[in-house]
Amino acid sequence: MAKKHTVDWNKVDEFLAGMETTEKHEIEVRREAIPIVFVPGIMGTHLRRPGTNGEGEDADGLPNLRWSTGTGWMLSNLIFARSNGARRRRLLVGTPAQSFNPDYLEVDEDSPPGDGFRGIMEDYHKFLTLLREHDWGPLNKYFVLPVFAVGYNWSDDVKNAGTYLARRIDAIIEESRKVTGLCEKVILISHSMGGLVTRTASEISGAQGKIVGIIHGVQPVTGAPGAYWRMKAGFEGFNSLGMVQRALGNDGPKVTAVLGNIPGGLQLMPNKVHQTTNQEAEWLTVTVGGEAVKKLPEKGDPYEEIYRIKAIVHPKQRENPSQNTYWGLVDPELLNPEMPTPEGGDPADAMNADLDKAWDRYLQNLQLAEALHDQLCPKDQAPKQHPQTLTMTGIGHKSVSVIEMRVESNLIRSDPYPNQGFRGFFTDGAGKDWQAVLQDPAEIGDGTVPWSSGAALETPKRPPPGDVRLAAAHQPAFEDKKVQAWAIEAVTAMVKHRYHEQRKTK
Repeated sequence: MAKKHTVDWNKVDEFLAGMETTEKHEIEVRREAIPIVFVPGIMGTHLRRPGTNGEGEDADGLPNLRWSTGTGWMLSNLIFARSNGARRRRLLVGTPAQSFNPDYLEVDEDSPPGDGFRGIMEDYHKFLTLLREHDWGPLNKYFVLPVFAVGYNWSDDVKNAGTYLARRIDAIIEESRKVTGLCEKVILISHSMGGLVTRTASEISGAQGKIVGIIHGVQPVTGAPGAYWRMKAGFEGFNSLGMVQRALGNDGPKVTAVLGNIPGGLQLMPNKVHQTTNQEAEWLTVTVGGEAVKKLPEKGDPYEEIYRIKAIVHPKQRENPSQNTYWGLVDPELLNPEMPTPEGGDPADAMNADLDKAWDRYLQNLQLAEALHDQLCPKDQAPKQHPQTLTMTGIGHKSVSVIEMRVESNLIRSDPYPNQGFRGFFTDGAGKDWQAVLQDPAEIGDGTVPWSSGAALETPKRPPPGDVRLAAAHQPAFEDKKVQAWAIEAVTAMVKHRYHEQRKTK
């Protein structure tokens, strides 16, 4: 019987002891596992109440599965059900008395998670199956490339999601090592908000040394003014029937009741280094006759100049000119739409006290968003990224780069929150009524992220296939064949980098 020896692929040309000439020897070359780990975007992970398996309902009649992209779940919970802001807030934040709690939700996945596919949106599975079945050619001689997905609680602070991803990377490496005997690093592929999570895991949570490289798709690197647009007006049009918009929220009250109460949603807003496609810091404008009469942020700090300003959408009576700041990000009255009815005392005082509580909770979540942004994109520095990074930016679709509120005369309008729209009302010094009307997306991007933000990590002289800009829409980006082909080339480039790193040939 031959004497067996195991040699790691990168050491086949090194001296091997114990090779007596009087015996037969069988040498097995051990391949290295490099898990490919996909990290989805916001709302791309199924969430449930902890301590449940996602089935059934709680005592209040709400499903234990609190977020799913399945058609049946969305129809029954967000479209056919009473899908106003109050219900949405209950699903993802809790009762009116509850504020955001990072332990309120968890990923709806198997235990242990296995490949993680169950926990993420089914639309991603086709791309992951493509990766899993792809023939990597000569690389198969040296490497095994298993495919995993890591969902996360997207309502939570991205820092916590990054820490969670870092722990999952450790577990995936250990699991893969049990199969092949050799596994030290992973390759990450991110979609949208997943880019912030993967960069956080790498650059803040200490996982950089366990990552070969990161492949980003349609990432809002410096944030997206479209997030502001949606909190004012709801989600834009994606299809003729409006089903997607109705599910995600087709007006400001529905969207703000969720995104205004969770740090994860606020971390998609433009940060302090965000620039428009014209390389200007001011991305919010109020225009009269085509001329901008207000441009924000003037001092480069959207937190102080926009996000911490209460959005008062109606002017005070007999205040001419009115001073109401309708252009602030969040209308306090939308944060907790199910406020309890005041008992005793002055109802107005009790109502205002509750509004103040909701606003204070919002400011706490906003502080978490600002802290993350300052770490990932510090002023006067390049955005932090893994040393081996490749990016794909979506173009060819109308996106929000500059928020424009166009001033028009107003005689009869009084609702600031029509479906897929917003109007801020004010009066001038003569007592005349006006409305500042939010304009539709009109600039270049992927439909959600403007190219200026998506391309903020681009670096000259990347190895092939390099950073690219492709005509791809935001949400279905990895269903696009051009994007899939680029991603496979990017994985190949990352694996080749690992080869040269191990062989010390570069």
